[in-house]
Amino acid sequence: MDNAAVVQAFGEYLRVAKGLSQNTVVSYGRDVRDFAAWCGKTRIIAADTAVVEGWLAAKSRQKAAASSNARRLTAVRQLYAFLLERGWAEGDPTEGVPLPKLAKTLPKALSVEQVKALLGAPLGNSPSEVRLLLILQLLYATGLRVSELCGLSLDAVADGEGVVLRVTGKGGKTRMVPLGAVAAETMRAYLQDARPRLRGAHGPWLLAGPGGKKPLTRVRVFQLVREAGARVGVNVAPHHLRHTFATHLLQNDADLRSVQLMLGHASLNTTQIYTKVAGDRLRKVLEDYHPLGGGRRRKQ
Repeated sequence: MDNAAVVQAFGEYLRVAKGLSQNTVVSYGRDVRDFAAWCGKTRIIAADTAVVEGWLAAKSRQKAAASSNARRLTAVRQLYAFLLERGWAEGDPTEGVPLPKLAKTLPKALSVEQVKALLGAPLGNSPSEVRLLLILQLLYATGLRVSELCGLSLDAVADGEGVVLRVTGKGGKTRMVPLGAVAAETMRAYLQDARPRLRGAHGPWLLAGPGGKKPLTRVRVFQLVREAGARVGVNVAPHHLRHTFATHLLQNDADLRSVQLMLGHASLNTTQIYTKVAGDRLRKVLEDYHPLGGGRRRKQ
């Protein structure tokens, strides 16, 4: 089985595989094509560990991020799992190849003052400005991923005693996300007055694209958020608002399990990166108030 046939078969498998987001399908397909190009005349089904390690080493020399190489290795592991399941490969050359160690860096979060300035950025009551305000409020008030935001349909919005969103996250998992009073009021104003006057209002999406058949794209949402930030001198993207949502919750004593559920993390380990936020705050309290921590506040 030549490499072109392997890549084509794996691509077809990805397109029908359950539990994979469209972004994952695209990135895995791109990584496997790149691996096939690296293999050259070496058949993928007969490649050994040295081929895989050489590919990743070449990427590292090109200054590829550890997270990118981890994704590449995961994609190729999925490829060989697929080939072995069908009896097409002679072995798994990714076995024993360790995932690159990822630095547990704290996601960038905005200050409360920056958030207040950002949410005040939209000017006027035009339909596009109301939509922009809704986008900003939803990202900050719910911690939605931008792909989850774009994928919201009108049917996903339930308005009873309060507004609740039915969100489909990674792996097709659904979670219910409530809106606070401010975001709920903006949602109602958008649905009743603003959305009907926007192009694509006949479509099924909460944030419809111009034609109505597709939702507003991730790229367009990124543009809108960055433009809103530029108005008030804040460098911001949608994922910053997701991180800010989680950070501000923990700074105000929310428990980690609740934050995990609201973010839609499958594992608590993923959410634990935010524990540094709570740790830093508690350390400051100790330094300010405890005699052995310096007790600066006690001396005043």
